[in-house]
Amino acid sequence: MAGPGEFELQDDGSIMTRGGMGLLWYPEEFGAYRLVLDWKVAGDDNSGVFVGFPEPGDDPRVAADDGYEVQIDATDEPDRTTGAIYAVQEPDADARDAALNPPGSWNEYEITVHGSVIDVVLNGVTINRFQAPASDADVTPGHVGLQNHGPNDEVYYRDLRIHPC
Repeated sequence: MAGPGEFELQDDGSIMTRGGMGLLWYPEEFGAYRLVLDWKVAGDDNSGVFVGFPEPGDDPRVAADDGYEVQIDATDEPDRTTGAIYAVQEPDADARDAALNPPGSWNEYEITVHGSVIDVVLNGVTINRFQAPASDADVTPGHVGLQNHGPNDEVYYRDLRIHPC
């Protein structure tokens, strides 16, 4: 964990964000991989999945500053909405809207990271393919993590799986 935010274990085995900015990250770096996970929001909530960042220590901003975030936030600007590579590339909005389940329902992300490419699949539909710029030619190896954005955001995660490519 990095930062003051927390992830609270729920009775159904999922985890819920609470308490402010935080990052739940895996200490091992990964090369080419496919990360599959389920997530749901209670309402207009904000979170994300970070990939390709260096060890953050106790600073959750490292993931945002030095990695890429696959956003979870269905009501924000196009490059900050669900499926976007946050503040860098918006998803295919029509594909995303057709695939996205409403608040209170589970959604599945399949995020594949290979070299300088990040593919985002939402509920079986490809919604984003991002090619990192030459200055960030390879986003692997790097860490993966879940964002706790703020104290009023209620986002749930479950069934995280990571597979080498």
